[in-house]
Parts: sequence; C-alpha cells; structure tokens
Amino acid sequence: MIKRLFLTLLVALTVAGVHAQKTKYLAWGVEAGVNFNKMSFASEDFKSDNRAGFFVGPKAKFRVPILGFGADAAVLYSLNSAKFNNRSRNLSYLEIPLNVRYSFDLRILALYLATGPQYNYCLSGSGTLEELYGSRLEDYSRSTWGWNVGGGVEILNRLQVGLTYTIPISSSGELSAANMANVFTNFKQKTFKIRLAYYF
Repeated sequence: MIKRLFLTLLVALTVAGVHAQKTKYLAWGVEAGVNFNKMSFASEDFKSDNRAGFFVGPKAKFRVPILGFGADAAVLYSLNSAKFNNRSRNLSYLEIPLNVRYSFDLRILALYLATGPQYNYCLSGSGTLEELYGSRLEDYSRSTWGWNVGGGVEILNRLQVGLTYTIPISSSGELSAANMANVFTNFKQKTFKIRLAYYF
C-alpha cells in the first residue's frame, strides 16, 4: 500500500516535471533540508530533547496566474533522531506534505505562506523502536498525520528557502509509566524544518 502510494506520487511529480517545461505555472524540483524534532508526551514524567536530522526528495509546485494562490507537494525521505531514557536511535520516515500557498510577487523575489496536511510513515524496523522505548512501548502507530504551517522566499522562481513547523494531529503511540500498572501516556512528534528547494 505504502509502496504503491510512493510510486504513484513519484510518477505524478515526474509528469509534473514534463509539463513544467511547457508552462511557467507548474514546476518540479528537488528539496532538502534540516529538521529538528521533539517527542511531546502527555505526562510530565516523560522528557525529550530536540534532535536534529535531515530530509530530501522530489517536489512539485503549481501556481494560479495573477491571483497568487497555488499548491505544492513532495515525497520526502526523512531521518529523525529520537532520544528516550538516555537512548538515542535514528528513525527513518516517508513524509508526504501537501500544502496550499499564497505568494507575494516582488519581481525577482517572491514571499510565500504555506499550510496543509502531511502524512508520515515510519520506515524503521520494529527492532529499532523496541531498542529506543524498551518494554514500555505499549503501542506504536507507523502512520501519523500532521499539519504544516510555514513560509519563505523564492528567488527567480528557481531557488526556494523556507521554514516549516509541523503540528502533530495524531499520536505516535503509547508508553507505559514506570512502576505503575495500567497507566499510559500518548506521545507525538513535533518537527521544525529549514528547507531548501531548487526547481528545474
């Protein structure tokens, strides 16, 4: 299911790239950047620090003539570093953001605001998750949803630099509280991204 979705989006972005040669309102490129993620727990008994990682993948954008509105989508491989109880592990994700945009055209520069949903799928094996959370991991959802809010600047419709904050909508799972039977806490992943994209 996930592989089919990934391939479908990859084909769609490739087709967008072909059409981008014919119109200035549709473009495709590649995006990469640095992410800072932090696990948020429902209980104050659990703590987590900000951890750095990276992401990379193909991206496409569409712009409506004159109005300034548009949309963008990407298929990203993201590596996040998670820390829990002094154990650090790298968790890899497939991320699919789909945003609506509004741009303020300033000739060679354009400022933009973007917001929209993001689907995340954890690619890391169950062994990595068990190493990180140990026996306290009661439940884990590989599929999660978030909501992106961000903005940035584009130079000559080619180079894009932006900032995005992903607000978690669904929880990543549950952990059991230490030495307390039948007490669980939900945890979610909050992410801040510094992104750089180039459109061909």
